[in-house]
This record gives sequence, structure tokens and C-alpha cells, in this order.
Amino acid sequence: MPYLYCLPGLICGLALAVEDVRRRRVPRAWAAAGCGLQLVADMVWAALSNDFFAVLQALLFTALCAGVQLLLALARPGALGLGDVTAMLPLGLAVGAYGLIHVAVWWLAMGVLGLAFVPLWIRFDPHRGDARAGKAPFVPVIVTAAVIAVAV
Repeated sequence: MPYLYCLPGLICGLALAVEDVRRRRVPRAWAAAGCGLQLVADMVWAALSNDFFAVLQALLFTALCAGVQLLLALARPGALGLGDVTAMLPLGLAVGAYGLIHVAVWWLAMGVLGLAFVPLWIRFDPHRGDARAGKAPFVPVIVTAAVIAVAV
């Protein structure tokens, strides 16, 4: 059951997704707590399986994924925010420990789900007439794609 060790990051991501949908913000303290718990879970799994390269791999893939997400946010301001980059951190530690194939599946799933989710959200936005109208929360897409990548 090696997939159970990624639960801290996925549970944190789920909490961040709910907060993103409700208030359009991603609390950095929650993300930091999720990163810490996920890193501990990664270290415990690495100690049990005697594979500490998985921890280094998780850290490097997390930095890579968050960096790419930051570049995407900077390339088109308003499309993605810093909250989406913040949400990548605990989820990157969870998915990144599995390796390159799972990270690639994660990004592919994010792209496909994002292409479907964003237009549907804008069409059926529950916050119409609100200050948040017209902006789709992307953290639920990131979390759903992470669950898909872990399940593969």
C-alpha cells in the first residue's frame, strides 16, 4: 500500500481546493503544514523501503512543477495565481516521489481537466454578480489530477 503515504499531501490539497472554491484564496499556512507532513511521510516511506532517492526526487520534482506553474502564472497574468503555485507544493511532494511518469500523467491530467473545467465553471459560476465572477478556481483541477496520477 505505498499509495497511502501520499495522503497528507492529498488531504491538504483537498482542503486547499475547498478553500479556493469558497473564498478564492489558498492559505499559505495550510500549504506549509501539508508540505511538512508530506515530507515526513516521504521520509518514513523512504526509510521503510530503504530508498532515500525518492525524497530527493520528490523535492526536485516539486521545485520543477512549482517553477513551471509560476512561469505559467507570470506568462499570462490573471490566468493563474500565486495560490495555484502554492497548492502545487504539497501535491508535488506527494506525486513527485513516484517519479517522472506520474508527474507527466499529473500534468497531462491537469491540462485535459483544466480545458474542460474552466469553461464549465465560467458558464455555471455560482458566484455570478459577485466580485469573484468569471474566475475559475484551478486548485480543484490540480488536486483531481494529482489523485489520478497517484492512482495510475
